[in-house]
Amino acid sequence: MFAKLFRGCKGESVSASDELKQALENLDKKETVLQRKISIEVERAKQFTKVRNKEAAIQCLKRKRFYEGQLEQLSSFQMRIHDQENKKLLVKMASLKNSS
Repeated sequence: MFAKLFRGCKGESVSASDELKQALENLDKKETVLQRKISIEVERAKQFTKVRNKEAAIQCLKRKRFYEGQLEQLSSFQMRIHDQENKKLLVKMASLKNSS
């Protein structure tokens, strides 16, 4: 019973390249969400600065910096996935070259 929950259906066979594409799509979605959050925090910081609420503006900028760090992590994950795709392509081309 637990095996079905954690492995999914047996009928669904997903290739590794499809999994990588899905992971890239998910990372792209997360990236857009983080970029939106960063822009929101910048706008809030500007609003707090206009009202002269320095502490709240600083907190917004700290959250912005945190989101930027997460964005960097996402970009490094994306780079790793692209590297994996490139390696798979090279292996596939090498195997085709060796077979002929």
